Amino acid sequence: MSFIRGYYRLSLSSLTLTFFAVLIVLTSFLPFTIKDVPLSLRLAQLMVRLILWILNVRVNCEEKEKIVGFDGFFFPNHVSYLEVLALYGVMPTRFLAKAEIKGWPVVGPIATAVGCVYVQRGDKESRQEARQALTQVETFPPITIFPEGKRGPGHELLPFRYGAFEIVTQGNFAFLPIAATFNNLEIAIWHRKENMVKALWRLASQPQRIEVNLRPLAPYHPTPDDDPVALAEKVRGELTAVIYPKQ
Repeated sequence: MSFIRGYYRLSLSSLTLTFFAVLIVLTSFLPFTIKDVPLSLRLAQLMVRLILWILNVRVNCEEKEKIVGFDGFFFPNHVSYLEVLALYGVMPTRFLAKAEIKGWPVVGPIATAVGCVYVQRGDKESRQEARQALTQVETFPPITIFPEGKRGPGHELLPFRYGAFEIVTQGNFAFLPIAATFNNLEIAIWHRKENMVKALWRLASQPQRIEVNLRPLAPYHPTPDDDPVALAEKVRGELTAVIYPKQ
């Protein structure tokens, strides 16, 4: 039964992804907006919501109004691909993404069409170029940066990288820390060095509903006078207190 369930969900999700990919890429050239959000991003949001429904994933969001319509940057924690989908299902956003994603089939064209900014993680010059681009970009729809820089282990937050906080302080950009937790982390997590197909199959084949809980914290409005290092440590402490309260 689990094989049939997993095969059905992944097949339907793949068809949905492929169908919407064409629409998203085509509409990315059009000037139409819905509530000031480009049509291509709204179509991507609809696609994400459908895929989450197919995979039996539900998103719970406390104080949703803090996220919807936010102008600035989102800083969530990161242990799974599901934070990306859950957050996008609530509010269309652009992401700072690793350069490899640009070349992925189907997903790459979608990421480009919705305005993702790419960075070559091992290339210092690429990181500096991405950082410079983000200090000059329009901040609505909001931009998501995972301050850990990569997926964490699931039992603690990785040290935050300071580049994200240098961007928001230099640009006077508001940012919103967001805590993402799961009712079943063992199913939802995407382990480091784990094949994505394996992670997706674990989710698609399970019978129980997976819930992603998004909790936005208080927004920040930094200035160039703020210390990015101190700011990063403060935000990491606040997110840790919500995600791992026993630590």
